[in-house]
Amino acid sequence: MKRIILLTLGALMLLSANAQLTIERCQELARENFPLIRQYGLIEQSSKYTIDNLKHSWLPQVNLSAQATYQSETPSFPDQMKAMLATSGLEMKGLSKDQYRVQLDVNQKIYDGGKASSERALTEAQDLEQKAQTDVDLYNLNKRVNDLFFGVLLMDDRIKQTDMTLEMLNGNLDKLQSHVRNGVATSADESMLRAEILTVEQSKTTMEWNRQAYKHMLEILIGKQIGDQQLVRPEAAEPISTTINRPELRLIDAKIETINAREKAINASVLPVISAFGQAFYGYPGYNTFENMLNHKWSLNAMVGVRATWSLSSLYDRKNNLSRLKTARQQAELQRDVFLLNTQLEASHENDEISRLRELIASDATIVNLRRDVRLAEESKLRNGVIDIHRLVERITDEITATQSQIIHNIELLKTIYDLKNTINQ
Repeated sequence: MKRIILLTLGALMLLSANAQLTIERCQELARENFPLIRQYGLIEQSSKYTIDNLKHSWLPQVNLSAQATYQSETPSFPDQMKAMLATSGLEMKGLSKDQYRVQLDVNQKIYDGGKASSERALTEAQDLEQKAQTDVDLYNLNKRVNDLFFGVLLMDDRIKQTDMTLEMLNGNLDKLQSHVRNGVATSADESMLRAEILTVEQSKTTMEWNRQAYKHMLEILIGKQIGDQQLVRPEAAEPISTTINRPELRLIDAKIETINAREKAINASVLPVISAFGQAFYGYPGYNTFENMLNHKWSLNAMVGVRATWSLSSLYDRKNNLSRLKTARQQAELQRDVFLLNTQLEASHENDEISRLRELIASDATIVNLRRDVRLAEESKLRNGVIDIHRLVERITDEITATQSQIIHNIELLKTIYDLKNTINQ
C-alpha cells in the first residue's frame, strides 16, 4: 500500500512538472529550435574537410602524363661529322622530329617550413571564431524569449485582476438594481454602471487577445505548443556575481586567436620548401641523346633527386601583412573595451531600474489598500441607499489603476532582473 501511494505521488509530481514551463526551459527550446543551431555541424564538417586536405599535402604527389609532339628542328650532327662517322660504320640519323612520352612524376614533401601546421592552426582558429559568432547569434534569442514570456505573465495577472474587478462591479450592480426597484436609484445610475462593466469587459478581451498573440509567438520561437502548460513565475532574485560573461567576449578572443594563426601562416610562407622527387618515363627520346640519334627506339628512363624551392616574392608583402594584422588585433582589443564599457553601463542602468521598481512596489501595496478603503466606503454608502454612482465608478477606476500599476511593476521587476542576467550572462 505504501509503495502504491509513493508511486501515485511520484506520478502526480511528474505530471505537475510536465504541466509547467520555466523561462530557462523556453530559452533552451528556442535555441534547439532555431535553424542557426545547425550551423555548428556545418562548421565542423567544413573544418574537417579542410584539415583532411592539409594532411593529404604530406602524401606523395603523383602525376601521370602522356604527350606526343612534332618539332620543326631537332639536334643533329653536322654533315661533315656524319660523313666522318659513316667511314667508321656509324650512321648518325639524329633525333626524330616526332617524339612520344608516357611519364610518371612523384613528389614527396620533406620540409615545408611549418606551412601545413600553420594552415591547420588557422583553420581550427577560424572554426572556433565561426562557432563563437553562432553562440552570439543564438544568445540574442534569450532577450526575445524573455519579452514574450513576461508578456504572457503580465497578461495572465491583468486578466485575473480584471475578473476580480468584474465580480466586484456585478456585485455592486445587483445592489444598485435593488435600489432602482425600490425607487432609491434611477435607471441612469444603472446604465452608468453597466457601461463601466462593458468597458472593463472590452479591456479584458483586448488582454486575452494580447496574451494569445504573445503565447503564439512564443510557441513559434520554441517550436512547441504550450497548450495548457503553466508558465512558471521566476523568483525575483538578482544575480550574485556581476562578472560579465557574454559570448561576445569569447568571439573577440577567437578573432584574436585567428589573427595570431594568420601571423604564423605568414611567417611560414617565407620559408623554403624541401622535397624529394622521382621521375620515370617510357618514350622517345630518352636521357641518352647519342643513343637516340643512332636509333629511334623507345626506352625506359628514370631520375630521382632532392629539390628546394623558396618563393622570395612572399617577402615583399610580409611586413605590410604583419602590420595589418597588428592593427586588426588592436581593433579587436578596442572592441572588447568598448563592449565591456557599454555592457557595464547597461547593467548599471538595469540595477538602478531594479532599485526604482522595488521602491515603487514597496508603496504599491499601500496605495492599493488605500484605494480599496475609499472604494469600500463608497460601496457602504450604496448599501445604505446613498446613491452617487459617478463617484463610485471613479473610486473603482482609481483602485483598478493602482492594482494594474502594482501588477505591471511586479512583472517589470522580474523582466528587468532577467534582462540584467542576460546582459552579464549570469
